[in-house]
Amino acid sequence: MELDELNILIIEDEPDFVEEIKRRVSSLCRDPVFTIADNAEIAADQLACNFFDLIFLDLKLPTANQSMDSDPQHGRDLLDLARAVAPGTPVFMLTGSSAEKFLPEMMALNHQADIWGHGKALSLIGFQPKHRVNNLDSLIQPYITACDAVCDVEINTVIELDPRVARLVRIFTASVGGVYCDVRKLSGGLSGALVLKLLVRDSSGAKIHDSIAKIGSPEHIQDEVDRHDKYILRLEPSATPRKVAVLNYGAKDTSGVFYSLASASEFTGFTVVGAGASEVITAVKGCVQRWTDAATQTRVLIQSIRRSFISDECFEKVRDKLSHEWSDRFEQNPVLVKWGCVHGDLHGMNVLLSDTFVPVLIDYGDVEEGALCRDPITYELSTFFHPDGPFKDSEWPSEDQALLWGQPEFSAENCPAEEFFSSCRLWSEAVAAGKRERAAVAYGYLVRQLKYPGCNTLRVNQLLAGVKRLYDSA
Repeated sequence: MELDELNILIIEDEPDFVEEIKRRVSSLCRDPVFTIADNAEIAADQLACNFFDLIFLDLKLPTANQSMDSDPQHGRDLLDLARAVAPGTPVFMLTGSSAEKFLPEMMALNHQADIWGHGKALSLIGFQPKHRVNNLDSLIQPYITACDAVCDVEINTVIELDPRVARLVRIFTASVGGVYCDVRKLSGGLSGALVLKLLVRDSSGAKIHDSIAKIGSPEHIQDEVDRHDKYILRLEPSATPRKVAVLNYGAKDTSGVFYSLASASEFTGFTVVGAGASEVITAVKGCVQRWTDAATQTRVLIQSIRRSFISDECFEKVRDKLSHEWSDRFEQNPVLVKWGCVHGDLHGMNVLLSDTFVPVLIDYGDVEEGALCRDPITYELSTFFHPDGPFKDSEWPSEDQALLWGQPEFSAENCPAEEFFSSCRLWSEAVAAGKRERAAVAYGYLVRQLKYPGCNTLRVNQLLAGVKRLYDSA
């Protein structure tokens, strides 16, 4: 299946009518790719497994090959399946008189949306009586014209893009007047979220958008948008990219939210670990200052902080990787914390830097109310555990040095990035209620790492020993 061609599924058991649809679509579209399903069983498999831009669905179908049980109910069931597995894909219902009883309920499912970002709303469910097939051309032409324009967008990337992701990138590019898009993957961390960096150009080759795209399920993207609107809008506008589009259609079961960067470079929060960390961390701290200023103090169990990182169910599955027997007792301790809004996943790849090292924060899927030192501690420890972390494979810290985590001495001996670790510690000290809050948050972050494949469990346990020592020192 090609990424830059119109992919069409025809669910129809009459060969002559299949050819009629193909002829009419081909007269309107340059290079359509057709997939034919002549029974409900094959159609269900195609809907579940493959990506399509348009679906033609005859209601009256047999259940399987050579079955003699054609019934409109089979097509009606396939419409429900299409809405479930491909909610962003338009469906044209091919109806006959036997399907009239289903029309009211199917029409109730319909609504209009700007499917391909061309500025015009189209129906997600179209209806075409089979005995009036001559009217099909005018019905489908707006769909084919809009999707063809999206297919014309050229993508330049070294990574393999899922067809749904590629379609969303093309839709966004076309919607902002672009014809060409450079795509680079930004690590979405260990959560599996897909974050892309996009550079959009127009037909003259001029750059018109530096963008960040977050791609995922409709539910995941809506959650990110809700968190953005609830929490991120409280920050200074310069602290985060501007949200410019939320795309929920045209890409089967996949949605995306797109942000525009005022300026962009290849630098991230990991870039400055070796040098220049102090100024960048001060600037990142300034990005979330409004959250810090609005924080209050409260007393919570360490267990509740740990649950904000990893659920009880997930924790039970990895508990045997802990080499410390004190964790259960530790979690029952109450700690005083400064409680406010936090980014929640502020690893180094979620801090983008301009050419002059001005930071902006991206990826808002974990923004919530929490212990205020979560962000500096996540930034610091992500250097060890994030897939792109600069110290993921480092022999530092040793077991003895790990015992000093959270204290000035941690970054004093043989530290490869003294300025970075000192600056992160000073930030966490400035926003935390005390050592015990910092220890509780680091404990939650570290035990969460145990759920990820390939986690360095030895390092987790060594640093946990330092966390417990910091807690006991208070």
